Amino acid sequence: MLAPDWQLRGYADVPAMLVDWRTGEGVPLSSAGSYVARSCDGRSDFSAPYFLPGHVATLELMLARGLAVECPRGTPLDPRQRLRTASNRHIGLLNWFVTGRCNERCRHCYMDAPSARHGELPTDAMLSLLDQFDAANVQRVNITGGECLLRADIWELIAALTARRIGLQQLSTNGLLLDDAALARLRDLGVDPIVHLSFDGVGTHDSMRGMSGLEGRALDTMRRSVAAGFRTAVTSSLDAETRDGVLRTCDVLADAGVHTWHVDAPMPVGCWVGSATALSLAESVDVYETLLRRWLEAGRPFVLTLGGIFEGRPGGQGPAVADDAPGAGEVAEAGARTPQSPDGLARGVAAGGLHCPFLLAGTASVLPDGRLLACPKAIGTPIQDVMPSLFDVSLSEAWEDEALHALLGLTRAEVLGHNPECAACPQYGECGAGCWALAWAATGDRLGRDPGACETARRGYRRRLAGLAAAAHTAAIDNE
Repeated sequence: MLAPDWQLRGYADVPAMLVDWRTGEGVPLSSAGSYVARSCDGRSDFSAPYFLPGHVATLELMLARGLAVECPRGTPLDPRQRLRTASNRHIGLLNWFVTGRCNERCRHCYMDAPSARHGELPTDAMLSLLDQFDAANVQRVNITGGECLLRADIWELIAALTARRIGLQQLSTNGLLLDDAALARLRDLGVDPIVHLSFDGVGTHDSMRGMSGLEGRALDTMRRSVAAGFRTAVTSSLDAETRDGVLRTCDVLADAGVHTWHVDAPMPVGCWVGSATALSLAESVDVYETLLRRWLEAGRPFVLTLGGIFEGRPGGQGPAVADDAPGAGEVAEAGARTPQSPDGLARGVAAGGLHCPFLLAGTASVLPDGRLLACPKAIGTPIQDVMPSLFDVSLSEAWEDEALHALLGLTRAEVLGHNPECAACPQYGECGAGCWALAWAATGDRLGRDPGACETARRGYRRRLAGLAAAAHTAAIDNE
């Protein structure tokens, strides 16, 4: 039978895939692989003549991978593990903004949480959204806010998520309410999310947060999260006021044992619009280079991402997260499709190496009022006003709406026709005109260029940081 955490899911673009609901790993299946997986039901006799040698070989691979386990004949399979097909294309990850409220007053908040602009829905409405996620076969969810732990029903929502076998990938919080009892409650609910915390620099954290006395509490929560065994990620927002503090932070995070450190400038939406403390991209890259050197000198203690233009992992070069599920090719035979962005998308690697638009890349966002959004970077842009509410149309229907895909699914021909300078630019293959949401926010033009991506490509910032890391790696090998 299928191993307990694996379930069969199908989509309009991927007829069958095995999904580990706890880890989020997905293994697309060929028609033969689907047949074998559906037969791992505790009752099928694989010595019967209708299971050919190829089927048995696939079964052996599934057993070796831990996708299936031997069991006494007649053992009942959990009904939630049986193949369930959604009418929509694959949705691998959904960012769920469960509230627009917050207990801090961050001056860079892209959600404009200090004003609670996006509000908060009651429990019954949130559970109805969860039913939609379930029906659409959403694979994983990131819970965020505002401050998600302000919701009195947050534990009920997480329990409902796990009851539906939708994985909790990440819990984003400022940490003020994440005490030992809350960490223990996560364990009691059987989830193991990445705990994502904000920390804006040693000596400068409170400056960005708009309140005093928060820095020590943030560091304490960080250490307790690590001690409780959770992968703990930290994001630091970089501007003129936090620059020195962020530069002092690398050793502190290494000592705390964090899993990942993201450093980036605030998004140019929400509270940050018109900020007088924003750094230029060139100034930010200078900080990134200093941080990269300190990270390398410290022995690569954690995953490091810098402004969406560098990503490194402990102990080696290359991306922090592999593009493909481990060993997926062993079970997914020829003809099985891996969910991915279709060919012809205009946008390139500006958004941290991810293909855009997100709607076509299997990632969605749902705002606190139930509005679907393709990407958090689109908050506050005109795209937000035309996106549908999931109380007017279901997630599955919205995900397949052709008008929405036409709006967001820009082609290279459209972007290059609108920006002839891109067609003549030798760096277009690197940036692909950048992030469409940031381009829209910066230019007011759906087909405009992302100025940050353009500058990054033209000035070679990505190559500059990658070259520094590569040189350090080569020097380390030579020293060995």
